[in-house]
Amino acid sequence: MALRKLFLAGFILAVGFSLGGIAANVSKPAFVLASGRTIDPDLTAYAQAAGPGASAAGAKILARDSSANLTVVEGQWPYDQQADGFLVIERFDSKQAFLDFWHSDEYQAAIELRKGKVELDFVLVVEEL
Repeated sequence: MALRKLFLAGFILAVGFSLGGIAANVSKPAFVLASGRTIDPDLTAYAQAAGPGASAAGAKILARDSSANLTVVEGQWPYDQQADGFLVIERFDSKQAFLDFWHSDEYQAAIELRKGKVELDFVLVVEEL
């Protein structure tokens, strides 16, 4: 009986360590923040070119707004209320999924379609804690 309990305890520990190892290898979601100014709002071709790759990387827009609706509580926003400044927050499956998407040939081609239509201040990517 004692041997059976010892075996069972060892089995439970082994499964626990295995699951812990699997959980440790699970990618954390990543969040992308982009700020810029819209010069030409017709981004249809860019969206069509970028959309499939972004979707495959798990992209989901969490928040998006323009200068007219943003509230700065500290620091300075580089655009006035009438400017077409924007802030976008997106979620991706992982930081690596975002980076693979960003550096893909398809997305690099899509970037060409937004040139002259958007001026970016920055694009940042951070992992969830």
